[in-house]
Amino acid sequence: MNFKYLSRFACLSALSLMTFSCSEDDSPSSEPSNSSDYRPYHLVIGSSPTGESETYIQGTTVEELNDPNKTYTFNGYGREVPSTRTARLYTSNDGETVYNLNYGGGDIAKYDYISGQNYDLLLTTDIQAVMGTLYPRWTKIDDNYAMLHNVTTEHIYEDPDDENSPYLRTDATVTLARVDLNTMTVLENRSFQFPYDEDNSEEGIHTFRIDAPVIANGKLYYGVAKRFYDALTGENGTMVYDNIETLVVDYPSLENETTIVSTVAQGSTNGYRTPVAHIDENGDTYQMVTNGSATIMKISNGVYDTSYNKFNIGSLLGYNAEANTGWFYVGNGIGYVPVLNTDLGDNSSSNWKVIRVDVYNKTAVEMNIPIDLWLRQYQWASVIDGKLYMALASLGGVGNVYIFDPSSTSADGYTTGAVLQTGTTDASYIGLF
Repeated sequence: MNFKYLSRFACLSALSLMTFSCSEDDSPSSEPSNSSDYRPYHLVIGSSPTGESETYIQGTTVEELNDPNKTYTFNGYGREVPSTRTARLYTSNDGETVYNLNYGGGDIAKYDYISGQNYDLLLTTDIQAVMGTLYPRWTKIDDNYAMLHNVTTEHIYEDPDDENSPYLRTDATVTLARVDLNTMTVLENRSFQFPYDEDNSEEGIHTFRIDAPVIANGKLYYGVAKRFYDALTGENGTMVYDNIETLVVDYPSLENETTIVSTVAQGSTNGYRTPVAHIDENGDTYQMVTNGSATIMKISNGVYDTSYNKFNIGSLLGYNAEANTGWFYVGNGIGYVPVLNTDLGDNSSSNWKVIRVDVYNKTAVEMNIPIDLWLRQYQWASVIDGKLYMALASLGGVGNVYIFDPSSTSADGYTTGAVLQTGTTDASYIGLF
């Protein structure tokens, strides 16, 4: 096994801006005890908010996550998960296995959790040949399967060899592949042209990304992001949405592609690295609109539910709020949304909030988190005993495990558990898996 610990990365501070402290006061976390009534969980940190980023992981117990006297650090501690850019991680339902997409590396891997920082690499699969890129995205569908997905685009001109000839449209080719998580092998895979609207295509509007699928009634529902190609300049221009759209394919065959559309809201629905759509206990899907004002839509029986209209979270908060990553669902209509206050800054700023939402009653409460948050790369939170556990710390600072109680409508409806250290100016916790 090739273990690369964060301490080695830290002590190269003279050569890199991404430094972790080598102070003698920063003692590594002790190995977690194996005695727990719960499955193991995993804390993950990323070393940089932009560009190439190293990712590190360590396992723990629920008892320690709840302990305010426990401190977690990645100084000299943690298993590096290979990633050209920030790793895309999932775990098995029992927490004993970790799956990783090496985004930019073109492979997926499976690790067996032993204890603490000890993980054994079980299988690695190159997926570049199947997906046609080093940069596909993926989503764990259930404990047995995951979906890989990618979109490539091509600008079509009347004369294929002359970009000065009349522009016709931009074609978007979708590639999907289903992965068996037991063997890490690719099963069904298929490429097809994204179903396009002729009028939009002639105007240069096209799909350039899909992500964050969910399964409902034997179909996969993919969030969609679009771009505007300006044929006069040969560059991408500003995309102005007049609707939202979701790609739908049969599962597991990946056939019979179609889309559903609503003009009630405007924006993308693909998110970034966080779940975007969740199926509630009634079988309905609640989907976040991930640019523009933070909004949740409802999909019922395979179409957007016109009777639900929309849940505009941003209109309830008193500032321009964008939920451009996704959100976490706890149950009974209650979830928590990382929201960016765009009045105070863009994605790179530490102006993020956590909002408790009730999608049934369309209420929103900003949680009183007393630290500056940067959540652009945040990937995962865990529901344990009906409460949501999030690893929250300021960028390069300290924080805690936050335990949100969905039964409370108070802005202070949470408790704090273990202390979280980052150890460098540009590190951030990206999830509790």
